[in-house]
Amino acid sequence: MKTYGELIRELRIKKGISQKQLYEKIMSKSYAIRFEQGKHEISFYLLKLILDQLSMEVDEFIYIYNGYHSSEIEQFYYEYGEKGNQNDIDGLISMRTKLQKNPTSVQAELRIAELTARIEQLTAYEKTGIYSKKVIDKHSLMIIQEYLSKVQTWTLGELRLFANTLDYIDYERKSEYFETLLRSIDRYKNFERGRKVICTLLINEIHELVLANDLVNAERLMNKLNEFTTGVDEMFFRNYCLFYEGLLLDLKGEPKSGRKKVEQAIEIFTVLGYQHQAELSRSIYQKLSVN
Repeated sequence: MKTYGELIRELRIKKGISQKQLYEKIMSKSYAIRFEQGKHEISFYLLKLILDQLSMEVDEFIYIYNGYHSSEIEQFYYEYGEKGNQNDIDGLISMRTKLQKNPTSVQAELRIAELTARIEQLTAYEKTGIYSKKVIDKHSLMIIQEYLSKVQTWTLGELRLFANTLDYIDYERKSEYFETLLRSIDRYKNFERGRKVICTLLINEIHELVLANDLVNAERLMNKLNEFTTGVDEMFFRNYCLFYEGLLLDLKGEPKSGRKKVEQAIEIFTVLGYQHQAELSRSIYQKLSVN
C-alpha cells in the first residue's frame, strides 16, 4: 500500500502542481521530497494544510487512500443497514461469520454482538411478526450495554451503535443515555454522515416512545428530527417524519388527519422501493392506531 506521501505526490502531479507550490509555506524542500518518497511521516496538522492546498477534504483523501473504498467501519455499517433493512438474515449471518474468524478487538466483539442480536430479532420476527428483545442472547445484550454504560463522550461511533441497538436496551437506561447525548447531537447537524446517524437514532427512539405511550417525549424528539431533515439528502428520513406525525395525530385523537399522513408515507416508501419499510410502517400503524 502507498504511504500518504506517495499518494500526495501522485495527486499533486495529476493536478499539475509543483512541489514548490504545494510545500513552500508548509515544510522544507528536502523534507517534502522524503515525505513523497514514503520515508517521512507527518502530523495530521501538516497533512490537513497540504490537503487544503490540493482543495481536498480529509474524508475524500482517506477514501482514495483506501483504493476508492469507504473505511472498514463505514463498509460494515453500510452492509449492515442494507441487509438489515431487507430482512436478509443469511446476509447478516455471513457478515458475522467473517468477523468471527478474526475477533481481535473490542470493536469486532461489539459488531459480532450487534449482528447476533439483529439476526435473532429478525428470525423471531419472521416467525411471529413481532420485534422483541426477549429473544436476544443475554451475552450479546451484556456486551452492548456494558460498552454503552462506559461512554463518557458520545462520538459518531457510539451514536451509531446506540441507534442500531436502541430497542434492546431497558427503558430506564435508555432515558439516562438520551438525556446525556441529546445535549451533544446538535454539533453533528452540519456533518452529513452525522446527520444520517442522528436521524436513525431519533426515528428508532420515537418508535420506542410511541410503543411506551410516552407521546410528550415522542413529540419532543419529532421536533428535533424535523431540525435534522431539512435537506434534500434527508428525504428518506423526512418520510419517517411524515409517518410518525400521522401516527401521533391518530393517538392524540385526530384519526382522519393522522391516517392521511400515514398512508402518504407508506405510499412513498412503496413507490421508492422501500418495501420493508412500507410493510413495517403499515404493521406499526395497524397495531397502534386508535381506530
